[in-house]
Order: sequence, then C-alpha cells, then structure tokens
Amino acid sequence: MTRPGLVAVNPPVVLRRDFVGHPWFADHGLLFAAARAARAGWDVRMVDAFALPASDRVPDGDGWWLGAPVPDLLEALPDLRADVVVIAASSHLHPWVPDARTSLLVDGLRARYPSAALVLADADPGGMHAVDYDGAAVLERLPALDAVLRHAGEPHFDDPARLAALRGSRSVVHEPAAPWERPPPFPLWEALDRPAWGTFLWRCFGDGRWANPFGVDAATRPFLTSSDGPPPGARATRPEAQRVVPLPVLEDWALLARHLGARRLFVLDRTANLRPDFADVLRVFERLDLKVEFPNGLRADHLTDDAIAHLAGRISLLALSADGLDACDLDGPVGGGRQAPDALERAVAEAARRGIPTRVRLAIGFPWETPRQALNTLDRAWRLYETHGVTPEIAFAAPVRGTPLFDLCRDAGLVGPDAGATGDGPLVQHRPAFRPPAMPAGWLETAFAAFRRKMEASATRKVIINITYECINACEFCAVANRVRRPIPWPRLQEILREHRAAGTTHLDLDGGEPTLHPHLLDALRLARDLGYREINLTTNGRRLAGRQAVIDLLATGVGSLLVSLHGPTAEVHDAITGAPGAFDETLAGLRNLVALRPARLDLGVNVTVCRRNVECLEDLVARVQSEGVDKVNLQLVTPFGAARAGVVPPMEEAVAAVTRVLDRFGDSMRLHVVNSQFCLFPGRERYLSGDVGKVGRNMVFVTEETVNLHDYLAARRVRREPCAACPFVPICDGFYTFEEGGLRCLIRAPSDRAATCRMSWRTSSWATSATCSATIAASRPRCAAATCPRRRWWTS
Repeated sequence: MTRPGLVAVNPPVVLRRDFVGHPWFADHGLLFAAARAARAGWDVRMVDAFALPASDRVPDGDGWWLGAPVPDLLEALPDLRADVVVIAASSHLHPWVPDARTSLLVDGLRARYPSAALVLADADPGGMHAVDYDGAAVLERLPALDAVLRHAGEPHFDDPARLAALRGSRSVVHEPAAPWERPPPFPLWEALDRPAWGTFLWRCFGDGRWANPFGVDAATRPFLTSSDGPPPGARATRPEAQRVVPLPVLEDWALLARHLGARRLFVLDRTANLRPDFADVLRVFERLDLKVEFPNGLRADHLTDDAIAHLAGRISLLALSADGLDACDLDGPVGGGRQAPDALERAVAEAARRGIPTRVRLAIGFPWETPRQALNTLDRAWRLYETHGVTPEIAFAAPVRGTPLFDLCRDAGLVGPDAGATGDGPLVQHRPAFRPPAMPAGWLETAFAAFRRKMEASATRKVIINITYECINACEFCAVANRVRRPIPWPRLQEILREHRAAGTTHLDLDGGEPTLHPHLLDALRLARDLGYREINLTTNGRRLAGRQAVIDLLATGVGSLLVSLHGPTAEVHDAITGAPGAFDETLAGLRNLVALRPARLDLGVNVTVCRRNVECLEDLVARVQSEGVDKVNLQLVTPFGAARAGVVPPMEEAVAAVTRVLDRFGDSMRLHVVNSQFCLFPGRERYLSGDVGKVGRNMVFVTEETVNLHDYLAARRVRREPCAACPFVPICDGFYTFEEGGLRCLIRAPSDRAATCRMSWRTSSWATSATCSATIAASRPRCAAATCPRRRWWTS
C-alpha cells in the first residue's frame, strides 16, 4: 500500500539590512514538523533552499537573498504523489507582504502538485522568530494557497490527514503549542543534503561580511532543549511555560546530531537556562565534546556559577538578555521577565573570571521610560563594559504584534493596529517604532546614536605618547606647561612602543611638547611602522620643518598623518599666542613644505586652539589654511590643564558664534572637527563634533611614563550642570570644563633669581639646575646666550 506523501519546502528568504535573528536556521521548525509527519507514517520529502548545490547568500537591494534561486528549488521537487505540501513561514519570509519570488514559488508548487493541500505553516517549535500577522491577508495575496497554519500546529503534523483535509478550504487555522504528551521526534536532518547545507553556511560566513560572534561554521547545527508553550501574546519567559525535552531524550538527540556531523550546537531555546537541570544539560554536551551556543541569550538570575564553569571553553560568546538596567524598569508593565541588575553583575563578573566573552542585550525606549531612566540603562551598560569587558548590545524596544508591549503601545495610541507585524530588523537597530511620551522628539535616536558612537570609539585602540616636553613655543594655553621638561629616553621609548603594540594597540600619535625636538623621533616613527601600527600620526608646531630636507627625512619614515599647530592667520596673532617671535613664519614654511612634498597617502591637517586672541579671526585663519592647500582643520577649545586659565578662554557665546561661522562657511569644502566642545552648543552641527568620546579608546603616556586613559583624564576636569541630567548626549559628553582664574601652577618652579631674564624659566623645572641664563631676543627668533643653557641646542638651531 502506498503511503501518503508530504513535501516540506523551506523557501529562500530576503533579509533586510541588519536583520535580527538567525535565518540560516529558519528551517528548524519545519524539520521538527517533518519529523512529526514521518513518525505518523507518512512519506516525507524535504526540499530546503538552504541545502541545495546553488544555496548561497547574495546581495539583494539593501539586504540579502538567502537560499537557492526559486527555479532551482522547483527543479529539486521530488517526483512524488503529494497529498500535502507545507511551506515554512518564518518571519524572514514576510508572507503578509510577499515579494514576486515568493509568489513565483507558491504558484510553481501549485502547478507541480495540483491536487495537494498547499499549506503555509509557521511550524514554530518554540517561539523562535514568531510574529503575529493576518493570515487572511496572506491568503488574499497568495491565492494558490489552501490554508495558513498559524503558530506551532503540532496536532496537524502528528496527524497529517488533518493537513490534507485543508485542501480548498481557504482557511486560517490557529493552533498554539500545547503541553507535550510525548516529546517531539528528532528533527528530520537525514532528509537533507547535509554537505550542501554545510557549504551554504560557509558561503554565508566565509567572506567575513557578516558578523559571526557565535562561530557558526559548516559543522554547526540548530538544536532545541526546551520549547516555550504559549503563542505570541503570552509571557514566554516564565519557567512554567517551558516544555522541557527530558534529559535522556536530549542526550539521544545530541548523540544523533554528533553522528550527523554536528560539532557545535546552536541552541534555539528562547531562554534555555530556565530549566532547573541546565547544568546537567551542559554536562551532556561536555561528555559528547560538543561546542554550544545560546544566541537568544540566557537569564543571569538563573545562571549559576556551576553552569558558567561548564560553559568555559565550550561557548564562543555568552549572550545575556536583560532588557533595561534601570531599577524602575523592573516593575514596568511588561517587566515580569526582567531581572535585578545585581544578578547581571554577578553573572558577568564570574564569566569574566572564567575568561568567557560576554554580551548583554538591552533595550531603551519603553513607553513608560523617561530620559533619565534610559540614560541610567546606558550608563550601567557602559560600566559593565568598563569593569568586566562586557559588550552591550543596545536596541530600541520593539512592539511585536501579539505581545503585551504591543498591546500597551496600541492602547496608548503610540502605534497603529497594523504595526509590529514585520519582524523588521531596522526597526529594532536603527529607528524606534514609537516615541515614549516622556521623551522629546528625536531624543531617543540621539541618545542611541551617542552610545553607539562611544562604543565604536572604544573599539579603536590608540596610544598618544608625549615623547618630550621640550618646546620652542610658549603657548599661553599649553596643556603640559607644568610638566618636567625632558624627553623619554630612547631605550624606554622603544619599550613603550613595543608594549602597546603587543597589547593590541593599532593607532599611534607622537606628541609633546614638541616631538621634533626628540633626537630619536625618526627612529621612533620607523620602529612604529615596523611594529605594525596601522595609523601613525605626528602632532607638531612645524617650526623644525621649515627646511625641506627635514620634511623629506620625516616623510621617508612612512608617517601616515600630520597635524600642524597654527593659531593665527598672521604673525602678529600667532606669535603673541605662542610667545615666540618668528614662530608664524617658521610654522607656515613647514606647512608649505609638507603640502609641496606630501605623498598621496599622507593625511595633513591643522590644529587651531580657539582662545581670546584668535576668536575674532577664526574665519580668516581657516581661509588662510585652505588657501595653503590644506583641507582639514581641528578647532580645539581650550582645556583646563597646564598654562590654561580663565583669562585665556574666550566667552562661550563668542567662541560658539565664531566656530559656527567657520562650520557654515567651510563645512562643505573642508574636513572640519570641533574638539573639546559640548554637543549642546552646536545644535544641528553635531556631525562636526568629536567631544571626548573619540578619546575613550586612547591611552596617553606622559614623559614621566605615567599612562592614563585620555577620556577619563579629561573627564576629571569636567562638571555637569542641571540641564545635563536629561541630555541625550550624556553618553559621549561629561559636561563643561572649569578654569581657575589664576595663572599657571607649576610642578617645580625654577628659582626666580636664576630665571629673571629668561622668558622660558617660568614654565620649566630643569632650568633650576642651570647656572645663569640671560635671554637675548633677536628680531626673528629668541636665542639663549648662556653656553650652559640646556635649551641652547634648539634656540640656536
């Protein structure tokens, strides 16, 4: 007697930009459904778009096409008298708005199997990717279908005759998951071309264009240890909602997966560690030498130290789901699944101790949230990163249809009744679905972008080495004016360069003082190149580059970026600021040499510190820089270090107005950056600002060999005012600088009787060991006449 036949089809899908979820395993529910039908005695054949020779991942508009072409899929259909054809309806298929290829597939299946019941089925094994949608609308758009089977549909697959009875019904059947009388059978992996499926995974991840934090490879297989019983709309994170695969059955499944080529299990449970024997489950994987991943995240408050110990060395990334970290969120309208921040702190600390990379998933923008609550979540997320190395994964709260959050947003008029049905990735990662009533328009997007910017800045490891504090200028705002005037010895400088490169630092900035005064500057640049620093910058006042040969020698080291400090459009302004007559002419000569001799790879720019003396001529200064052939300018506000004092800083409104005029005039023709400013001062021009956030991933090494994080070093002198409390830029701005009214406070001041006639003595410590130093000021440059003066070699060069 011929057995009734069922053809299970996993269709290709189109992924939108930055999709959410794991669509390369979107066939797992269908594999479970097919196994149920096979257990019922039916002849089941699988045709999987992910397991054909042509299965691939290719660009498609602003997203990706995943699977085999529709003609290949239709060509692979079995020559079988099919009573039922089931098409998997993952959220990535978007059947409620089918594209032309989905319509082509459905019509092709109807033509190939005209007498079969053609059913689109969620076949959801445990809530993975489940969204609510209008099945009737699907039938209207895909008229070749006979029925849509919503949710798990398990009784229909246990008795496929019920599926066959749907032929011609044009019906939508709602069949949520129910308690298991017996566990489902192992998914029908044997029906697939497993080598083709593994090749498909390599095509997805082999070129590195997709992030692969869980290490998916050809030997990775989806797995399930428990299934969330309720359909969308119920709280699926409650332990009592889980349908647990018994441990002996689970061990058999793991063994079968091992024999079918699995070396890594991708556990698709919504929250796997809610089952009380989770540590025993991990021991099963351990005995079978299986790696294991939990992409949907585990709950920290159910994660014991014993379980974490078993995860060490067996997991690529520990994902934890926490939603919000603000204490008020724990009692929110949909907060039943939330957990206390101290539980998360304990889990990540233990994971860090075990050397397990950890990611915490958080959401902001819930309907009840205020700006301060959202900022509290972001701040705690950053502290987890700083303290334990946890990677925070921030998303917008998304109201998926059928969930309590959707109902709350709909009832409050925050979203329309048709929203939330698409499983739209960009809705979660790029734009909020609604505006919380307590947040101003645009606030949430700004705070979200600010935090991302901070995380991106932290990923770039840069070291700034002040290789010497000697200088031939005496700038009135010099940040290192109160530091010991000596260079880092060359042997120690070599060690510092090697240490930071070995620690993973990729970017280098040599600074000062004036770095061109270090006798081994060129050696240091060559060594940095040979050590593999990817970006090497030198910040200089340019005076020692007034000779062409000096520039030729410098560029021969392979330095990739140069910043020249120029603070006025004329000698009168620049020389007054730098305290060095003749400095303007030498700096301009050095800049012109760099423009004339620079290779195409050299990034050349000018640093301008905005102070009282130049605030009124900033436009002229930037115009002068542009006329010299340089298109990059950093406009730096004064920082309260070293010689800087309140009298040097222009009134805030004047500085903002002057910088704004520059941005508006030159923003389209030059690369402009505003440094050390608060974002709130330049509304609508935030793209030009770097603030301190760009310094998060930067360490600074002083001549004294003390190393500090530059962001923290600067933040220590900032204060926040009342409006800062709810500012969306809080993640990347630590407030306003405060300046003292008095003059410079030196670390060590030279005796006044030995320095009365030397204009440099007030800002150096090493002068204290000199005999006498009398200065003579020439018309073009200062020269020190004393033979014993330690500055003679560069004052007379």
